[in-house]
Amino acid sequence: MKHLTLPLILLIGSLVYAEVPDEPLYLNITFPPPSDTVDADYVRLSGNTLPGAILKINNRHVELFPPGSFATRTALQEGMNQIIVMVQKGDEMVQDVLLIYRPTKPKSLAPEPTRLEETAVEPAEDIWLRNGDHLSVQCKGSPAGEARFSVERLGKNFPMVEVPEQTNGIAGIYSGVVKLANLPDDRSLEIEFELTGRDNVKKRLAAPGKLHILAEQLPLIGMTETPTLIYGAAKGYVPITRIPDSVKVHIIGRENKRFRIDLLNRNGYVDVGDVKILPFGTPLPRAAISAPYIQQDKDWLHLIMATGDRLPFQTNITSNPFAVELEVWGARQASHWITYPNTSVDVEALTFEQCDDDIFRIRVQLTQERSWGYKVHYLDGALHFSIRRQPKIHSTNPVRNLIFALDPGHGGEETGATSPLGVLEKDINRIWADKLAALLAQNSATVFLTRQADETVALTERVRRAEQANAHFFISLHNNGTTAWGNPLSAQGTSVYFTLQQNKDLNWAIYPHMVKLGLSPYGRIYNSYFVTNSTGFLVSLVEGGFLTHPVEELNLANEEFIQKMAEAVYTGIVDFLRANAD
Repeated sequence: MKHLTLPLILLIGSLVYAEVPDEPLYLNITFPPPSDTVDADYVRLSGNTLPGAILKINNRHVELFPPGSFATRTALQEGMNQIIVMVQKGDEMVQDVLLIYRPTKPKSLAPEPTRLEETAVEPAEDIWLRNGDHLSVQCKGSPAGEARFSVERLGKNFPMVEVPEQTNGIAGIYSGVVKLANLPDDRSLEIEFELTGRDNVKKRLAAPGKLHILAEQLPLIGMTETPTLIYGAAKGYVPITRIPDSVKVHIIGRENKRFRIDLLNRNGYVDVGDVKILPFGTPLPRAAISAPYIQQDKDWLHLIMATGDRLPFQTNITSNPFAVELEVWGARQASHWITYPNTSVDVEALTFEQCDDDIFRIRVQLTQERSWGYKVHYLDGALHFSIRRQPKIHSTNPVRNLIFALDPGHGGEETGATSPLGVLEKDINRIWADKLAALLAQNSATVFLTRQADETVALTERVRRAEQANAHFFISLHNNGTTAWGNPLSAQGTSVYFTLQQNKDLNWAIYPHMVKLGLSPYGRIYNSYFVTNSTGFLVSLVEGGFLTHPVEELNLANEEFIQKMAEAVYTGIVDFLRANAD
């Protein structure tokens, strides 16, 4: 196989592609790997060979792009698929064989004979609940039967119903629910299903997951071991808030590898791997919290509130007027004493209230019109609630004296997308960041890169480094790639991503300048990523284009075009700053 290095690729946009008669024929498949599993109707194929060669995939002719690259996809059947990729030029021929497995799609069983399958059973793993909770179960069997379930020590023959509207039309998936009561907490309890089919045959099956009842007399307390997202559901990616390490949480259940925690006015969910269970007898996460002591420096307004335990919290921003709210779960207000600095501060109004017995809320309205970032952390027995003051924006040089954290996506073992010609996203991202850094530095900005070399850096560490640098902006630079089954000839274009409302205007300012480069408009997109959930600075995640598109990759791998992408992001930042100058 021929491997193209990045310096060669970076010249390719300005080259005239010419055949080299003496160069031997080769075939370099950049996607997929030789053996892979793809659960889809298609698999994407990309790679490169000599320009002018004839390429066939499973005897189907595929056109080459000028530099000898190709990008296509081929249909998959269920089971093992053998894909033969062959290139030929004159008397030379090179061939490679890919083995791609497509899992069998779930199907409805025949009504007869009666069967109960071990697939699609819930709970599939042990589940923790409390007396008074509802237990939901599921099993799969022959359709049009009568299904029931039993819970050890609770009862037998609880009814179940088919729910094809919730299972993509697959018949024979039965669901049931029962309220738990008076169950012991000293043992794991079996859950068993019974199905009577149309042929009057009965089948029984025990759920692989067992039920464990949490003791009401002994609350189960955990402590976060890392900065942790709190989700709104046991499944899926619906973050409510992010909390730091060493925060105590009251665990009231476990489902789908997440602990359910008590947030007093609602339930939340945290990943099991992020929480350490503390010994029984650990007090509930409750603490007195003082009214804030106020400090202000040139960058931040700090509200410092003495408290005991580290408690979970949630923040929220309102506009018209701009204000930031902090709600602390498990806190009781301990005083009304507020100490203001002797100098003026940017506080227009400050209110706090005890919303419930153990929910404390503080609302800070500032004199500035928009959010420039905020952060919450614990230090030395106090909760620090810091709101960034609007920086001084110079009319002639808006980026002057501002601090930018540039985040070249991926790096090290995380290569990101790979183009048909073998260009790695991590390398393009780094060159893009270097060029943007140069533009900012030339205009008197302070610039910090979250990775300095081809290194693997965790997302949490990237954010930590940016916060340590006191960055005003966090600009994460990426290039896109379609899925393993996506069409590489249709997925193209530039995009920007944001999660918090405070970042919308910045992304709206950058996006049109990226589109002006000739990149297709893929979109301005609200989504929830780890870095876009960061609150301490303004964040933009920019996807330059799709490296998996054989035409778009030639731009993205061209150093002159990368320079233009850097200029586009820079111009968007300047537009945003000028629109928000004093």
